[in-house]
Amino acid sequence: MISLFVNSWWIPLVRLPASRQKMLWRPFHALHLPREDPGDLEYGSPQGMEGLQPGLVGLRGALVAAWEADLRAVRQDSFDAGRGREALVFIRRFYTLISDLRGPIQKAWGPGGHVHVVDSPDVAGPGPRVSQSRIRLRNRAELVTSELFTYADGSARPSPATGLDREIKVVDVEPLTVVNELYRLAVDFLQFALSSDLALSGTAWLYERMAANSFVESARWPTLEEVYRRTSREFAVPDSFAAMAAMYTARLEGPVVAPNAGHTNGTGTNGSHDAGEDGTELALSIVQLQRHAEAQADLANFVQVVRIAVTADQEDRRVTSEEVVSKLGLAAEAAVKVGRLVAAAPDVCLDAQSTADFSEWSFRPSYNVHFFRRIHGVDDYLAMTASLAPRAAAGSNGTPSQGTFKPDEGGALPDGIVTFLMTDVVSSTLLWIQNRAQMYQAMRRHDQLLASAIEANGGVVLKERGEGDSFFAVFQRATDAVAAAVDAQRAVQLEPWPDKVDLRVRMAVLTGEADAQDRDYRSPAVNRCAKLRRRAVGNQILVSETTYSIVADILREDISLVGVGKRRLEGHDRPEEVYVVQHPEVRLEAAVEPDEVTA
Repeated sequence: MISLFVNSWWIPLVRLPASRQKMLWRPFHALHLPREDPGDLEYGSPQGMEGLQPGLVGLRGALVAAWEADLRAVRQDSFDAGRGREALVFIRRFYTLISDLRGPIQKAWGPGGHVHVVDSPDVAGPGPRVSQSRIRLRNRAELVTSELFTYADGSARPSPATGLDREIKVVDVEPLTVVNELYRLAVDFLQFALSSDLALSGTAWLYERMAANSFVESARWPTLEEVYRRTSREFAVPDSFAAMAAMYTARLEGPVVAPNAGHTNGTGTNGSHDAGEDGTELALSIVQLQRHAEAQADLANFVQVVRIAVTADQEDRRVTSEEVVSKLGLAAEAAVKVGRLVAAAPDVCLDAQSTADFSEWSFRPSYNVHFFRRIHGVDDYLAMTASLAPRAAAGSNGTPSQGTFKPDEGGALPDGIVTFLMTDVVSSTLLWIQNRAQMYQAMRRHDQLLASAIEANGGVVLKERGEGDSFFAVFQRATDAVAAAVDAQRAVQLEPWPDKVDLRVRMAVLTGEADAQDRDYRSPAVNRCAKLRRRAVGNQILVSETTYSIVADILREDISLVGVGKRRLEGHDRPEEVYVVQHPEVRLEAAVEPDEVTA
């Protein structure tokens, strides 16, 4: 729990374990927004490639609305800093801000979320303290000081390493400085409290929001000049136009064409002209639009077009704006917006063609579009897109490191000591390239067979995260996980696959401790299971020593486990015993490559 002390008031923020952190995606569009703090990245995911968690979009929006209201007041010279009592007014504003954000904070992790806000001073005041941390603001004449405390064993300990212990001058300073110091402190406090990045560093968020609103309203990306004029006329801003333009264009590798300049270069890579030229457009990426509630309808249309592209790819044809308008019932302006978004999505679109105003457009589906066949929303799209960067760089079959997986369904999940099953189709990338049409049919059947085997043995299929040809499942009983793996391999091997499609699946089973309370499995066991799967080959099931110790004497009589000795998992120094599953009626590989010996 996080508590806020303001003179005689406390606002404690009580939270259960936070769900997975979301990262920011570096845009690939016309102008690159400045990177926020790269900070905490998760389990090997590509830096800056994922969007905000859905619940955080609402919290960020509420915080931005309050910030904008005060920036608007400063611009209109109506902001009251409280002359003669500046420190007290600053503290009260901070208190009111956090109190007003109570609802969005509670919703930050979805319905019934895991963050709760309590106003009772008894929670963090005298008597039993249940908070883990709190921020305290004090009046020091010309200064306001802030201090963060964490609680352990009932005693408060200072936490200066968080960077929240500050001295903020509030007397004889410009109102704009006061406002930005106030909200910067609030943002940093909430980010620490919620273990999340709200993507509100610097001043780029204000220009980004203006660009997003302009796109939603006018169906085109605004120029830098338009963004700056509109922003500076409505809000107080500290940047000159040259400084604002430089913060974007400084990161460009070279001039390329913006998506709404009338065409794309056929690769989906988009950009802008040099910073000083008239007409330079400030185009946002999908992840940047995802931060804004106003853009959600356009993003939903974008996802529907991605799904149309998946079908068109299977039928080896182009996607046209006429088809999209007919199938989705879009108005002309909505079709223009989705056309601009798709043209800038290289994993969806190839060979884009359009009129100058995007009133008509078409594209050929990208080679990677098949990975999006199971997406249901923009968050799924961003997670999948994030996985494709390491997939190409790895030079293997595109299996990224695992760490966090979110379930599809809302029912109860097992936690405590659980068993994970991970599967992967071997050499799937090559199969997709060589037999595209047959692979669509084959992978649909693959998904059905594995889901059926897992669910028949009491497992829960979790939402796949970034690997379109893999499965991830969790079981309460280790014996059920092993049985499900055997049944799945049997079903895959008995299936009459299309010609030229030799579908071979590798699997790993590992038992470990994991907590599903926040609807995410966040555990080293998840990572180890993924690394164990990497040691497997097609038609093989590897079992960890933890699983073996549980199931060795209680497995079905037709299933046996054979030890192959100790193997070292990638990224782990301690070798562990590895076992292969054998069954008299299922063709299962028994050999595991030995560890490489280095001189």
